[in-house]
Amino acid sequence: MNMPLRVLFVPFGSEGDVNPLLWLADGMAAQGHLPTFMITPHYGHLVERRGFPWLPIGTEREFVRFARDPHLWHKTRGPKTVIRGMLETLPAYREAFARANSQFDLVVLSSLALGAASVSEAVGIPRLTLHMQPALFRSTYDCPVFLEELSWLARSPRWAKRVFFRIVDRFLWETPRKTLNRFRSGLSLAPIRDFYLEGFHGAEGVAALFPCWFAPPQSDWPPKVRQFGFPLVNSAPRRLSEPLEAFLETGDKPVVWTHGSANFDIRRFQRRALAISRELNLRCLLVSLETLEGRCPEGAFHLTHAPFEDLFPRCQAVVHHGGIGTTAKCIAAGVPQFIVPRSHDQPDNASRIGKLGLGKSLSYRRIDKTDLRASLAELLASKVIASRCVEFQRKVSGEKTLANLCAWAEELAEQKPRRAGAKIR
Repeated sequence: MNMPLRVLFVPFGSEGDVNPLLWLADGMAAQGHLPTFMITPHYGHLVERRGFPWLPIGTEREFVRFARDPHLWHKTRGPKTVIRGMLETLPAYREAFARANSQFDLVVLSSLALGAASVSEAVGIPRLTLHMQPALFRSTYDCPVFLEELSWLARSPRWAKRVFFRIVDRFLWETPRKTLNRFRSGLSLAPIRDFYLEGFHGAEGVAALFPCWFAPPQSDWPPKVRQFGFPLVNSAPRRLSEPLEAFLETGDKPVVWTHGSANFDIRRFQRRALAISRELNLRCLLVSLETLEGRCPEGAFHLTHAPFEDLFPRCQAVVHHGGIGTTAKCIAAGVPQFIVPRSHDQPDNASRIGKLGLGKSLSYRRIDKTDLRASLAELLASKVIASRCVEFQRKVSGEKTLANLCAWAEELAEQKPRRAGAKIR
């Protein structure tokens, strides 16, 4: 690669969706390339910290209003709420590209940045989509667990899975497909016929950012997919904030309780975390955007954000929602994890962690029962799970994954040069 690439990174979603693009941008910048971000102002500080330029999509107020939607974490309404939010941002991407006045050589997209994907297609910029969740790759062989109530689908014959996917296409994806096609029509693009294949997996390159031992590749995955590993940083743990360091150094290793970087519906989870920690005589470290109700009791500590890659190795276990980023960082830290899934890809990640013997899970609707306390006690006492966690910690290699993905990104940019003079108006 003689000339540095001008690479536009477009995440959509929570911090867990932003971090993998930041990870790749860091890797591309280290190779001499020039990253730019198109991102909600809510996460602009993460980009500024690295010195990358960025263009705003929406406003801070719009992001917080979306994140506080009570339906966002509902097990069935949640995915529809996210898709609706994505569709509402489509015009903003056209406007942002028009303002950019930049000639990009490659666009790197998170799974739901479909507005930016269509605009990039219209001006002929090659696209690389990063999928972090195995749940985005449906298969009639190894079928993801889309909902806890649908775990039976994985054991069903292949014809039943095909019928299920047709139903999903008809009742979940048909309206988004029509809305996206109206947007594409305004860009003089052909309509898409299959939202799953052409919407989620229609880029020139599609990267599955999870290792094959976590989710083996299937013969009926989309043809453009390449599988890598988790998007993790391999580095020595850094010192944390002084108040957090003080808490960690004044007692036994705590149990971390967290339920999503963009989850404001956290009160019930917090109450159970404090109650169970008290009953099991555990030190409790709560990580959530919402502050606690009342004062933090003795033996507990609350913070709104923490670098999990530095924190988790210093804890004895993590109780979390099952987001793929948190799940991967638990594996990298070699700590047992207890997953309490609610929606989106969380039930599937919880199922995979259970099958690998790296932790346990419990339905969110049961966290007020005694099940959570008893199961967490079993997790902490299990030498088998602890041994499996150490075994799989050795399998994680973020450096090799990053090098391979950077090389493929360069390859994609070279294969399809941008059309000279193509602009969005």
